Amino acid sequence: MPKYRVELHSHCQGDPIDSLPHTIFEHIDQAKKVGLDAIAITWHRSICSDPEPYAYAQKQGILLISGMEAEIGRKHLVVLGVEKGDLPGLTSWEEIRALRARKPGVVVVAPHPFYPHPSCLGNEMTRHADCIDAVEWCSLHAHWLPSRVSPNLRAARWAQRHGKPLLACSDAHALYSIGRNASTVEADDLTSPAILDAVRAGRISFPRHSMQMGRFFFETGKAIVGQRNHIGRWMTERTRQAS
Repeated sequence: MPKYRVELHSHCQGDPIDSLPHTIFEHIDQAKKVGLDAIAITWHRSICSDPEPYAYAQKQGILLISGMEAEIGRKHLVVLGVEKGDLPGLTSWEEIRALRARKPGVVVVAPHPFYPHPSCLGNEMTRHADCIDAVEWCSLHAHWLPSRVSPNLRAARWAQRHGKPLLACSDAHALYSIGRNASTVEADDLTSPAILDAVRAGRISFPRHSMQMGRFFFETGKAIVGQRNHIGRWMTERTRQAS
């Protein structure tokens, strides 16, 4: 079965929440440069429905898969294989279940679930395991963290307990991050249905890269600063609830 290198959680200019400098066309060019076969642009709360990037990606030999990083009560959930109008950006678990019944080809990924951030699902996944097809192995990984606190190892243990595959993604917000934490999938062909079927079936492999301590804390700090919009909205909501 053919193998394809894929990056299925990433962001670029056009994201309504994160203000990013690089365009979707630059994103596609970088994906080609680093040897990716397929990518998904997963804007927050929004789906890229413009046909031009999909046509451009095809010309570059890249499969562009539609997707979105939706929110459920401020928690993030990556949904792949959705089209505009399939799912609201601010959604609910009931709407996710209805979507899966209506479009069984979609894939739902729990991104960075156990990192200390208000957008991470954490143990909420357990109550809704039926909605999740795969769990993200995040690029912010350090083998020297104790197993009990390592966010990725906690995600791996949860995935094993619930029979879900792990999917390495970079959650790229900059060109240099694209492809740094990609997965290889075994799929029948390079089409969206085939790639998503492979993810759902767990035909996934990836190297478990580890960051040195200095790089880990630098990248973690940069991620927190880059997510200030999410943190600010979460703090505002919590303050409102407490008042």
